[in-house]
Amino acid sequence: MPGLRLVSPVLGHWADTQLIGKRHLVVDTVFVVIGDVMVDDIAPLETPLVLDHDNPVHFRRIFGGQGANTSAWLATQTRGSGHGAVHLIGAVGADSEAAWVTEQLVARDITPRVQTTDDPTGRCVIVVAPDGGRTMYPDAGANASMTLGHVREQFQHVLATTSPPARCHVHLSGYFLARLPDVAKTFLHDLPDDVTVSIDASALVLDAQQRLDLLQVAASCHVFVANRVEFTTVMNTRGAHHVTVGQESDVLASVESTLKESVDAMISQTGFDGVLVVKDGSNGAHAAHHGAWLHVPARDVVPVDTTGAGDAFTAGFLAEWTSSPAPVASRMTDEALIAALEAGTDLAAQAVTRTGGNPG
Repeated sequence: MPGLRLVSPVLGHWADTQLIGKRHLVVDTVFVVIGDVMVDDIAPLETPLVLDHDNPVHFRRIFGGQGANTSAWLATQTRGSGHGAVHLIGAVGADSEAAWVTEQLVARDITPRVQTTDDPTGRCVIVVAPDGGRTMYPDAGANASMTLGHVREQFQHVLATTSPPARCHVHLSGYFLARLPDVAKTFLHDLPDDVTVSIDASALVLDAQQRLDLLQVAASCHVFVANRVEFTTVMNTRGAHHVTVGQESDVLASVESTLKESVDAMISQTGFDGVLVVKDGSNGAHAAHHGAWLHVPARDVVPVDTTGAGDAFTAGFLAEWTSSPAPVASRMTDEALIAALEAGTDLAAQAVTRTGGNPG
């Protein structure tokens, strides 16, 4: 198809990297990420926000969106083989922003398989506080008008060029599901049995039907990733716990108790049999798997901007998880899952020490 760049499958090997002083695995997996493509305008505040007053900033434009950010971080984990390993299925407008963001993706070893729609390319203004916290103001634009036909066609292109021993892994952005639930659910229903699937929840405020859609889709996936607030909100349990200095150990125990209640509720309600991963900020990350409750601590870094940290974590986790000889929940060991949590936590630590949601 014109404008599409087909690539070869990736064979597993180790490559040197500067990521947190580690080497990274060039996995034998072709990743297909389905999700949002945005142009992000970053507005870093030098002082705390003052309402009803001017708050001067120096804007910085980068590409963004959960789908694009996760793809970019995945590419850092597969780069080095001389082949592309990450495909991004999304939608853009017929505008200059679309051409710019597509160039940015290609430059980072991502194959963009984007549909051009009548809506403009998605945009997001991200206000970053001095402590690294961020507030986002997204306009979905073209992301809300991607069609099932486009998703199916582009996935088939990737599948046709993925030959053993390489595997295919599909990762869904939670924004894709929230905005286009029928497209997402129909696409998943038709997937081959040997394709592994993961989904990352979104930061959107979901209504009752969107929460139900997320649980239904997550229950059919091999990996479900969400941060603590997203997960407990979806499960309609007690809300977030706020950590204050000197209370970290007590809060962590309370958080784990709440999360375990939420995990039990999800499994009993949906029959979920995969790996459930909870990103928990300064408390690290957790995974629930066949009755086991695993945890790794957060890395000790000074945050500059938390935008995209969750996307980086997801990419690191999935790159390690899919590198296992048998990345299926029923055959994964606790040690392998701990390694995946560690990989995700390492990449998230790198993400928070830079401005913007992608690796640049």
